Amino acid sequence: MSSIKLIVVADTHHVTQPIIQALKNERDAGGFVFLGDHVEDGEKIKDSLRLPSYIIGGNGDWSTYYKREMVLNLGGKRILLIHGHKQGVKNGLQRLYYHALENRADAVLFGHTHIPEMKREGDLFMMNPGSPSFPRGGHTQGTYGILHIGEKITGEIKRIR
Repeated sequence: MSSIKLIVVADTHHVTQPIIQALKNERDAGGFVFLGDHVEDGEKIKDSLRLPSYIIGGNGDWSTYYKREMVLNLGGKRILLIHGHKQGVKNGLQRLYYHALENRADAVLFGHTHIPEMKREGDLFMMNPGSPSFPRGGHTQGTYGILHIGEKITGEIKRIR
């Protein structure tokens, strides 16, 4: 079974040039996910990549008509896309975890904190790609994520040089 590779980006806040430059090296990706704050950035990145794309709005997207969450069915897996602010991810992942379980997700991708994070809780894979533009939590380089959907879901956090 071949795996699907998704580029995962969140929290660009109107700074797209560094991430667009960095993603030129991700030629083998099968799709692009943007997790909010600012959806127009997601559109700009999507246009540069020319990949199947999934864009949701975050708390910084005031008048957006974009969905606030979405479930993708890819490679036989359910991937929940959500910004995370309504689940209080700055104060822990428990509410996000239960929300993902309610959606029968195999993985949940979220943003909002600008801090890259990956963990597995039971059968649920959780990933925050951090921010390519405004890193927090002691990180000095911007980051984005790569999600690999295969027999098992795995991921990696990549730093922008």
